[in-house]
Amino acid sequence: MKKFFEVVVTIKERVALAYAAAMCIYLFFLWVFQQESASLPQLFSVLLASVAAGTMQVVAFSDLFLKKLAYGWRMVTFFLVFGAVLTGIAVGFGWFPAENAGAWVSFGAAFLLIFAAITAGIEIYYRASGRRWDDRLDWYRKNRDKE
Repeated sequence: MKKFFEVVVTIKERVALAYAAAMCIYLFFLWVFQQESASLPQLFSVLLASVAAGTMQVVAFSDLFLKKLAYGWRMVTFFLVFGAVLTGIAVGFGWFPAENAGAWVSFGAAFLLIFAAITAGIEIYYRASGRRWDDRLDWYRKNRDKE
């Protein structure tokens, strides 16, 4: 039962972060397309997409469900499953006219660009963190010999 609540708390945290990020992106698109307001169903769809993103992050990037899977395959799993779920939400809530091929291209391009930007940001963060820890370890090794 403890493990269940740990998973729930982790999903809740990721949903909150995803919702905040999604609302920033949504506000940007409202501004670009000069929309003055957002409907309640649209806001609910963003929340639903955030719940899907948070849940998929836990499924794809923890060892709870996918054990010993390489990071690259975890990225592919997240991309494909979340992409399919997000597409379903987009069509179901009318984010764009489904009969318009250009809208599909725009949706796909936006999804790819946002996914790539978030992936690059995470990669940069972890590389910088790794360097910081390497520097601390080097300092420790150098100063350990002085004692």
